[in-house]
Order: sequence, then C-alpha cells, then structure tokens
Amino acid sequence: MEKTTDLIVVADPDKDVQAGFQRLFGVHMKVACFSESEAALVFLKQNHGTAVVCSSFNLPGRGGTAFLRAAESIVPQAARVMLTREQSADSVKKALNEGHAFMYLEKPCKPADLTSAMELALAHHGQLSKDRALLERTLAGSIKLLIDMLALFHPEAFRRTATVRKQALKLAKTLGMKKTWELEMAVMLSPLGEALLPKDILARYRAARSLTEQERDVLDRAPAQSRDLLKNIPQLEKVSDYLFLSARGYDGSGFPKDGPVGEDIPLVSRILKLLTDLWYASPESGPDAAALEALTINQRKYDPKLLELAKTLLLDELPEETQKHVAQCYIRSLRPGDILIDDARTESSHELVLSRGHMLTPTTIRRLEHFHQTAGVRQPIRVERHEVPEGAMSDTA
Repeated sequence: MEKTTDLIVVADPDKDVQAGFQRLFGVHMKVACFSESEAALVFLKQNHGTAVVCSSFNLPGRGGTAFLRAAESIVPQAARVMLTREQSADSVKKALNEGHAFMYLEKPCKPADLTSAMELALAHHGQLSKDRALLERTLAGSIKLLIDMLALFHPEAFRRTATVRKQALKLAKTLGMKKTWELEMAVMLSPLGEALLPKDILARYRAARSLTEQERDVLDRAPAQSRDLLKNIPQLEKVSDYLFLSARGYDGSGFPKDGPVGEDIPLVSRILKLLTDLWYASPESGPDAAALEALTINQRKYDPKLLELAKTLLLDELPEETQKHVAQCYIRSLRPGDILIDDARTESSHELVLSRGHMLTPTTIRRLEHFHQTAGVRQPIRVERHEVPEGAMSDTA
C-alpha cells in the first residue's frame, strides 16, 4: 500500500483490533483509534477529511450502527466499514441498511483481507469525493447564474454579496475552516429573502425608520422564506438552515424567537449575522472603526470571538485602488470579469442598475447597454481589471 495522508478512524474497544490497524496502516496513513462512540464523533467533527470510518457492531456508547449513521452526517464522503463477530443475517442487514455501511467484515479478519478491504474503501471514498466536488461545482455555477439573474431585478438586495463573501473567506481562513463551500453559498443566497420583500418595507428598514407591527412581521419572515425556497434542493439543506438562523443574535435576540443561543448557533449563521450587520453599518468605502464601534455597542448580539477577529482582519486592508488595477471604462470597453468599483446608476434618475462589487458577465454588460440606450448610464465606469496588457492604463471614449 502506497504512503498517503488519508485518515482512518477506528471505533472499537478491542485493543488488539486497534493495534492491528496501527500495525497494518499506521506507516502508510494516519490512524486514529477510539474505544467508544462519543469521543470518535467529536474527533470526526474536527476532521472532515476522514477517508474511512471503521466500527465494531457492539460499540460502547450508542452502538456501531447508530455510530455509523451519525458519522455519515458528519463526514458523508467517508467509506463506512462494520467490524463484528456477529454472524446473524439480522446483524448484517442492520449494519448495511441502518448504518449505511459500505462493507461488512467478520472478526477475526486476516491481514490480507483487511488490507484489501481498506483499499476498496479508500477507492470508494475517492469516488465519493470526486462526485461531491463535481456536484458542488455544478450547483455553484447554477447558483451564480441564479444570483446574476436576480441581481438584475433586485440590485439593492444583492449588492453586498461580493464584499461579504471576501470578508467571510478571510474570517474562515483565520478560523481554520477547511470547507468553505456552504459558507460561500450561504453568503451568495443571503439576500434572497430580502429580494422577496416589498420594496417600501425594505427601504424603511434600511433608512432606520419605524415599522408597524405588521411590517416588522413581514421583515422577520424573510429568513424563513429563504429556507423554504432552498430546503428541497439537494446539498442545500444545511445552507437553508444557516440562512434561517442568520438573523439570530448570539444573546438569543432576533429571529426566530425560540432559536438556539451562543455556540449552539451554527458558525456560518454567526458569520453571516456579523458581516451583514457590519455591511449596513459601513460607509461606501468599506468597514471602518466607526462601523465596528456601532457593532460593539450591541456586542451581545455577536459571537465575541468573531467580533474581535473582524476588528483585527477587516481594518488592516489597503484601499482597493492601491492593490488592484483600476480602469475607467465606457460601456463598449467593458469586459467579462471586470468588477464594478462603484454603483452603476442611470444619468438622470440615479436609479441603481448594478451594484458595486458585481463581476460583469456578457449578460450584465448587455443590461448596461440597454439601460444606456433608454435612460443613459453615468460614464466612465470604474472597474477592477485583471490581466491588464502592459502599458494599458484605462479605456477611453
């Protein structure tokens, strides 16, 4: 067996079994052994890249079948293997049907058979990981298209996503989050509930004007609307739950009224709560000390660790213009991939056409052209541009 960085988790109280796994596979890969279910599950929650999970049938704690079922929800790409001396058909059926085991092995198991089984399990894990990656890329592309289309009709609601996504990824990297796909999807879809709200209510809320009890109720239901729209889409079940709790304060305030408190609120929801409120408190140029001070006044609503991290990470950035090439373009010179630095607005009515931070596509460029033909769009438009030809500074009329 070739040396790899794959991780095998073994949950079995038999010390000989644990020693056997270490002897056979410890040189080639990482092996973590546990004698009961709960400690193993805690370890899995901290090691989402686990490749194979092996369990004895009579595992102390919740039992082998329930343990494998719980492991599936934590590390769905891991191959699950049941090890047992039980030989009844009912035991085999329970392991395969209820524990969703990939393989069932009888004890004692010959080293050659166990090695062969682990090779098959690793190959199964590899295929599951490839399938998941392909599905995530496909789903992410579909969601990006959906967001682009929604942003054409609700630019105010979706104008924050580009900024918040960058900030969320910066926090995630510092926190050591290895999987950020669900966080990115939650950020991209977070304005969905707002886009469904009546524009007059949303405008009053953003202007910090008083709302009637009925209007407040409509506003509070926005996270629930997002969850209801997304919960039936495969792979977005967790994202829909994160969005549902994204208005929940760390101290138990906000929506929903009977929701979790503190660390029981999912981390993604806590990040969304903090960065969404920070975005609304910040000036057009981005977060500043005053915006973070505004959040500090209501600090009980936010995860204290995240709030302190935001103060450290989000105030030390250089201005955008000093880090990236800025081009001043007329519409006919815009390119797909350009990122708007300022809001694109109509000349006379100053109506928002596309919000700052939006990455342009052929569709959005055509939208700007159409608006310019009918209502006029203020030009030139400042954009962030990559892969600039040498010597080129900006496009002109």
